Amino acid sequence: MPTSPNTRVERGRRAILDALNQSFPATRQELSRRTGLAPSTVAGIVRGLLAEGLVHEHAATERAGRGRPSSPLSPHRPPGYLVGIDFGHTHVSAALASTAQQVVAEDRVPVDVDGSAGHALDRAGALVAGLLDRSGVPAGSVLRTVAGIPGPINQATGRIQSATILAGWAGVRPREELTARLGGEVTIANDAELAALAEHTHGAARSVSDLIYVKASHGIGAGLILAGRRYTGAYGASGEIGHTLVQEGGAQCRCGQRGCLESVVSIGEVWRQLIAAGLPLPEQPDELSLDALVGDPVVARIVADAGRRLGRVLSDLCNALDPAMLVIGGELATGGEPLLEGIRESLRRFAQPAISDRVHVRSSALGARAALVGALALAATEAIV
Repeated sequence: MPTSPNTRVERGRRAILDALNQSFPATRQELSRRTGLAPSTVAGIVRGLLAEGLVHEHAATERAGRGRPSSPLSPHRPPGYLVGIDFGHTHVSAALASTAQQVVAEDRVPVDVDGSAGHALDRAGALVAGLLDRSGVPAGSVLRTVAGIPGPINQATGRIQSATILAGWAGVRPREELTARLGGEVTIANDAELAALAEHTHGAARSVSDLIYVKASHGIGAGLILAGRRYTGAYGASGEIGHTLVQEGGAQCRCGQRGCLESVVSIGEVWRQLIAAGLPLPEQPDELSLDALVGDPVVARIVADAGRRLGRVLSDLCNALDPAMLVIGGELATGGEPLLEGIRESLRRFAQPAISDRVHVRSSALGARAALVGALALAATEAIV
């Protein structure tokens, strides 16, 4: 069925606003290159955005070819604030920012997010209320709240759609729950997808149109940016690679199966292996980190093996999607170069040579804040559309 003109214009409008939010100011010519839209299409959409006050045009500073000087464009930032929330498996973090994504206040508390949705949502509400109170910002000044959840969200129903990945959240509608606690406009997204958006707009993969972000933490998930846009899948379950079978009859996974990737590669499993190896480790903290340990050859070997196992699954994903970059985040990414080289080794062995020779493997530039930064980036886009 052909796409209607209105739908094409709306997609073009969103693409231009997304491109401007990611990097501005930008000329019409630059927007055409970055979005793939024809110059005439960009010019028409920009005229509409200027008329609506959603885009601001600066005085021309350079001449574009033989024509008139090119006028840079920036997104109009309405007065107000944005809220980003990141529900990890073991914590909730929140940030209050201006519509230009300048963070005003930020906080983080340990929470067993998997165990009880109600408790985690209550803590998130209290966290945001505390940020607003400390900053002297009235709740009515928040234009958009975006929250990242570590599980698949059915985009049609708004429900958490897996009773095994987030057992305490099955059937919960987090958007409605957070709206009841916070008020205002709330958007829910997968945390790995938000982290992918953050790395694409502010981190290791700026200007990369096709990338896979992997959150390797207590769970394993992937966020996809394809052709410059966040990809969620038909029903919001894209990137759930943590429950890929990698070891027949292996360790029991929280999803009920045995031998899932998550059960052999998560940060908790790597830490268990380090303890079993008799290494003198610090007392287990709330957030596990490997960066101070990988100088030990035994630690480096265990971490590299985790990278090889993770890389085996990522090889199949790369064969299917042909990304330009893999960005590795989450606590397991604190394993640094041994982890990355383990992933690269599997890519060289299992991915098609044309893919493994070109794909870049990088650590997250944003670390533990990636999903929170992505939540604010998405909130900024939605607040002006």
